[in-house]
Amino acid sequence: MPFKRPAPLPSQSSSQSQSESSMLYPTPSKRPRISSSAKALQDVKIYIVQAKLDVATISELYMLAERNADAVCRDPEDADVIVTAVHMRRRLERHVPWKLAKTKAIVTTDWLRDSVKAGKPLPCDRYVALEDLHETVRNCPDCKDKPCTCPDPNPSLATSRSASLTSVSIVSTSIRPSLSSSPAPIPGPATVKSEPQRAPSQGAAEAAAETPSVKETVEIPAYLLPPDPPIPTNVERLDYKSRFACQRASPLVCPNQALAEELNIICKSRALEGEARSALSYERAISVVKAYPYNITSVNQVQKLPYIGTKISGLVEEYLDTGRIYEAQTTLSSTRYQTLSLFSSIYGIGPNTAQRLYALGLRTLEDLEIYYGVDSVKDMEASGQIIEVEPAHPRGRGPGGHAHESEVGLGDNWVRIALGLREDLAKKIPRAEVKEMGDVVMRELDELEPGCVSTIVGGYRRGKQESNDVDMVFTHPDPSKAKGLCKRFVRRLHERGMVTHVMHLSGFHAHNTLRMTHWDSLEKALTVFILPPSSPHAQGIRRRLDLIFAQPEVYWTAVIGWSGSVMFQRDLREWAKKKCGMKFDSSGITRRYDSKQLYPKTEKEVFDLFGLEWVDPTLRNADV
Repeated sequence: MPFKRPAPLPSQSSSQSQSESSMLYPTPSKRPRISSSAKALQDVKIYIVQAKLDVATISELYMLAERNADAVCRDPEDADVIVTAVHMRRRLERHVPWKLAKTKAIVTTDWLRDSVKAGKPLPCDRYVALEDLHETVRNCPDCKDKPCTCPDPNPSLATSRSASLTSVSIVSTSIRPSLSSSPAPIPGPATVKSEPQRAPSQGAAEAAAETPSVKETVEIPAYLLPPDPPIPTNVERLDYKSRFACQRASPLVCPNQALAEELNIICKSRALEGEARSALSYERAISVVKAYPYNITSVNQVQKLPYIGTKISGLVEEYLDTGRIYEAQTTLSSTRYQTLSLFSSIYGIGPNTAQRLYALGLRTLEDLEIYYGVDSVKDMEASGQIIEVEPAHPRGRGPGGHAHESEVGLGDNWVRIALGLREDLAKKIPRAEVKEMGDVVMRELDELEPGCVSTIVGGYRRGKQESNDVDMVFTHPDPSKAKGLCKRFVRRLHERGMVTHVMHLSGFHAHNTLRMTHWDSLEKALTVFILPPSSPHAQGIRRRLDLIFAQPEVYWTAVIGWSGSVMFQRDLREWAKKKCGMKFDSSGITRRYDSKQLYPKTEKEVFDLFGLEWVDPTLRNADV
């Protein structure tokens, strides 16, 4: 809030009132001059938050501050003490950023009055304005003026943070000075030692030229490592009645899973028919059902839940009576729904393309093979070259000339590839094989560029036992080594015989705060991968593998963005926009009013920045 000088008090009729008023608020000409040495708060700078204060109180506080403090600040950042009548974090953040508030003494108005009466700054422990701001006691001027005897509100955390800073400071400062200065509550750095190089299956001479003969030992900053032990989720502080999925606990399998699956059939039908608004309404209702912690036995239980209107309530009541939803069962048995679902299961075919193919009279995968000419795939595979498939003629462009992923798709070339590989790509990937793929990929990456870290995201991270594909997010502590690593690594995997197709390969481009789509600015390679014969899980089956490379300062935002689920991410972006005035996606967090980029050092710091309770990835399954 801009600095506002309080208005003068209204004149009073009686002489007695005027006398009292002049005693409390003397005019400038009558104010006694007080030397700086006689001021009660001579070394204290004060900022007054005027919210929830009436005119008389504002005048009183400014009078006390001007006469007794070193200065009355126009900017909270310049103050030592912030005086406020606000007792809620959300209200305070309208005037003082939360990160700044943690570095100041945030006290009630009584602290200023009592300190003036005492003739010195009093301890702040009895005057803390917000219960969440334990830092106020340590930031109090009284605490700073002498050896601090204030109790540490969380000594174990302070010790952990101190140890973390001591062990990480050399690494993190030399690597990325611009990273957030707030410490991460994670132990010190781990040492990553590269393993001996394995015998390559192809391109040995080229690989030897780009692989160093002596492996280096790389220190990884603590903030790039996952917390050990994992951070627990306080489910009691989450609210299943919230309108935002990022405030609800959504397990992989909920007490009302069968009901959610019935509703999902209708939702999927709407999406296949291009009815996006209707599909979104069902998605929101399903996300609420997924988070409801009790078994639904009566329609009265759901009528007061968000996004459950008359239509959905009627479907829930029908399900409770019959165990099925008639519209869902009718849809499931219809030829059109089955055909559109079959076509859209081919990677690269979306709802619009599936409808167009259905309108042309195509009904089976054999019809698609004839239509797209799938035989040419065998000729491309026989060439032994890496097959790169990109959209040739994008139909739509986003800001900055980037194509809209949802409008462009991957083109007819990739559809031909996907049809040729459909039997492999349709098979689910067991959890053990996903982990093996991650281990194999990291061994190869460590030989190419030691010191990288990675996280397997997507459904695997949310606890699924089987996955449709594998997504991995990577980074390197040195930003210069992380940049451009994606293309080099994909080429190496192809030379090793592990990557056979690349449908999308993008390089790094600068973060665009004006971007309207959510197709982020990270380096990505969307590939087809096959485990080497030496792997115990090798079956010769091709798998979808997406490689995402992020700069170290946005590593954890990339991990959150690619972990999902879809509805959880949608609501997280909405929360950031509506509640925090920020823009969030996989490539970073931007403050909307001045486009300043923010760099949380850990995954939990992202939730803290948004004022959200921590939600473990296994509780982010807001979709069926």
